[in-house]
Amino acid sequence: MRSAWTGILVILGIIVAAFNLRPGVTGLSPLLDLMGQDIRLGATFLAVIGMLPPLLYGLSGFITPRLYNRFSGLTITLAAMVMIAVGLGVRALIDSPVIFLGLSVLALLGMGIGNVVIPPIVKSYFPDRVALMSTVHVGLLQLGTFIPPLVAVPLATGLAWRGSLLVWAGFAGLAVLVWVLIVVLRPAPRAEVAATVVGGSELSRLVRSPRAWALMTMTGLTSFNNFILFTWLPSLLTRAGFDATFAGAMLALVTAIPLVLGFVLPALAQKMRSAYVIVAAFCLSLALGYIGLWLIPSAAPVLWTVLLGVGISTFPLALTLITLRSGSAESSAALSGFVQGGGYLMAAVGPLAFAFLLQSFDASWPAYLLVLASVGVKFAVSHAACRPGTI
Repeated sequence: MRSAWTGILVILGIIVAAFNLRPGVTGLSPLLDLMGQDIRLGATFLAVIGMLPPLLYGLSGFITPRLYNRFSGLTITLAAMVMIAVGLGVRALIDSPVIFLGLSVLALLGMGIGNVVIPPIVKSYFPDRVALMSTVHVGLLQLGTFIPPLVAVPLATGLAWRGSLLVWAGFAGLAVLVWVLIVVLRPAPRAEVAATVVGGSELSRLVRSPRAWALMTMTGLTSFNNFILFTWLPSLLTRAGFDATFAGAMLALVTAIPLVLGFVLPALAQKMRSAYVIVAAFCLSLALGYIGLWLIPSAAPVLWTVLLGVGISTFPLALTLITLRSGSAESSAALSGFVQGGGYLMAAVGPLAFAFLLQSFDASWPAYLLVLASVGVKFAVSHAACRPGTI
């Protein structure tokens, strides 16, 4: 009975942890204009706040396995939830943009650590239900991406922007309570999973593999566009004449589409010899969405948002390809670290470069040419990234 009860507690812990890995990002973007009325937010702040999530997620991909070698996954997850709760909670109360960014670093580093540490916990406690629990993990992560931008502005109407941000700190605080209980009870895992540090001969092999670089580039450019849209889609729509509530709803929509497709794409990719056709179609969708948002944003904003959402849905497919193209658990862990660590660092350039181009020119075409060029490169490398066989 105790084993069953602690198993349920770990499931609850995975659910609350996964949900808290994105609200600090997508729940902030729709509020930047409201924040700017109280706090002076310059172009540098807007560029850096968009760059931080992928940068810190990428660094976490290399840091967390080393932490896993010294501490238990349960302890690391609790620490990550504390970092998220403290960072999100305190930053909502201060008036300094610099301190706000510093606290965002704390929270985002906690989210990045959570990204990496939850999968080995799933494998440790549910070795015979990895697929099911991975679906729960990814589903709750996507849900935590989708809900915050949808409700951020309505919450700010009643609670002001600070109250809207504190809501997500409250959810992180709930996760801390659950993980304190888990760490105190310390349920025994059903299987031991060693952390794999990306390095040595395995890293040398991946560095020499054009297909590993292609998969990293495809994944990185997907995240490159994800974080540009997470940061800038609401502002682009408000600049086109739409109100903040509608812009927040469109951000929620662009995150909801990968959530829905994420339940279908892994199984579809496993059945197909190559997922190249899917990636090519997503590239076309992403390009059309950007062109519509650029040239005729007011004509069909919902259509452009749907096309953009389909276009960035390559990410769950890329995660599936990491597993499908790996010959063993060890090589899968190494490839995952290489692809996600390097890919997120590549993605960190996106919001910074987009912000620079958008605010340095009177016209928006240089910024849109950047994202369209990234789609072209992604299309070019996707054939090699999707090719069957192990990497």
